[in-house]
Amino acid sequence: MYKIPNQVINILAETVSKGGNLLLDIGPKAVGTIPAEQVEILKELGRWTSKHKEAIYGTRAGIPPGHFHGPTALSRDGDILYLYLPYKPTGPIAIKGLKNKINRIWVVGNGTKLNWDIKMKPYWSAVPGIVYIDVPESTLDQDLTVIAVLLDGKIDLYREAGQVFESI
Repeated sequence: MYKIPNQVINILAETVSKGGNLLLDIGPKAVGTIPAEQVEILKELGRWTSKHKEAIYGTRAGIPPGHFHGPTALSRDGDILYLYLPYKPTGPIAIKGLKNKINRIWVVGNGTKLNWDIKMKPYWSAVPGIVYIDVPESTLDQDLTVIAVLLDGKIDLYREAGQVFESI
């Protein structure tokens, strides 16, 4: 029994997000031909990797869990955050603890620029707000969508305890 292309693509995204490499194996028949089911999986994987190559090749492990719901990767120099969406969002997606200024956000593979908003950022606090990104359904990939977030420098995440105020 073979994995469906979507499963292989999701496994690849998880592997890339952890800084790894995925080794795929195929099992040719005795006469040297590749079964049609495997060819179809490889063609679909090739479609997806060709479309999203900037978010796969030359990247490194992404940000720690808790900052984004899903796998992530970083560009080699750490100024582009790639967000992998193994699900179809039912509303804006969120990034927590991002201290950087965002220069631009787009959908990898088609270049659609996306809108974002920062909420829950008190002016008096060093704790960054939550970045909400609108991802229109028309921009979603059939298997796994990738969003690129261009930052104003190397990624800087808030990893400290939140501020607590006690009543007097």
